[in-house]
Amino acid sequence: MKKAKLPVIILCVVALFALIAWSGVYRVGQGEEALVLTFGEVTGKQGPGIHWHIPFVQSTIKESVTTIHTMEYGFRTAKQGGIGTAATYLDEDDEGVMLTSDNSIVSMEAIYLYTIRDVKQYTFDVDDPEGTLQLAFEAVIRRNIQNRTLDDALLNKEEIENEVLPDFQALIDSYEMGVKINDVRIQNITVPKDVARAYEDVNNAKNEKTKRLDEAERYKNNILPTARSNAYLVTAQAEAYKADTIASAQADVAVFNAILEKYKASPNIMRTRLLIETLEDVLSSSGKLYIVDGGETTKLLTIGEVSAEDAAAAIGGDK
Repeated sequence: MKKAKLPVIILCVVALFALIAWSGVYRVGQGEEALVLTFGEVTGKQGPGIHWHIPFVQSTIKESVTTIHTMEYGFRTAKQGGIGTAATYLDEDDEGVMLTSDNSIVSMEAIYLYTIRDVKQYTFDVDDPEGTLQLAFEAVIRRNIQNRTLDDALLNKEEIENEVLPDFQALIDSYEMGVKINDVRIQNITVPKDVARAYEDVNNAKNEKTKRLDEAERYKNNILPTARSNAYLVTAQAEAYKADTIASAQADVAVFNAILEKYKASPNIMRTRLLIETLEDVLSSSGKLYIVDGGETTKLLTIGEVSAEDAAAAIGGDK
């Protein structure tokens, strides 16, 4: 009996060891990477295939290094969409609301895609990798938006994506998280509903300002040439009047100087001539002429009966 039990015991022991040995076999799938831990310390790394580790002494941690993980920022998917049903989302205002450089408020919704490229760093070197990623993304996206005006932030989503991606990757690399950021996508940038009306008022005020400035510019472009033309015309007229007045005055001075020279040469003759010329001017508009003839008799003559020269000569002779 004792000899019969011995093979059974040996068989059981062999089966137990075989079972234990079999429990150490593990499979690493395609696109996965496995860490081998001996008493909790990483002692190896395995790629896709069938592998074995020492049971109870060693353990493994497997992570996909090809799977693209999606993280949401500013919103959360409450229910996935299906055939005939739309997905539902919940806003995360505490995340998505941020300030621009001109102190305006915007609400952002974004997603970013990442893959794990170093399982050891991702698993052991950073506490709460997903939370760390979320905080890092928030720091980068807020810094970018705070350097933009409201209109710039609303209109340039693609530019923001292109700037945030390398900055986000650089920050993650500094943390040594073993993560590769594949893409950043801005789903939406809007003005929050609570301030949308105020923003519309601001836009209306800006549009009104632009309209008024355009009107003022058109008025300026219309009135200035007219004013310049009028100013040029007035200046030209003044210059012409100035030149005409100076020329007339110079002519009068020349005539006066000529008469003065002749007067100096023959004062009596010039005095008589000036008298005659003056009488000609005065009597030419008179209808009647009265002449006192030395005595008590006064003769009444019309201009038609005696010439101005004779009248002047008579007056001159009387004198």
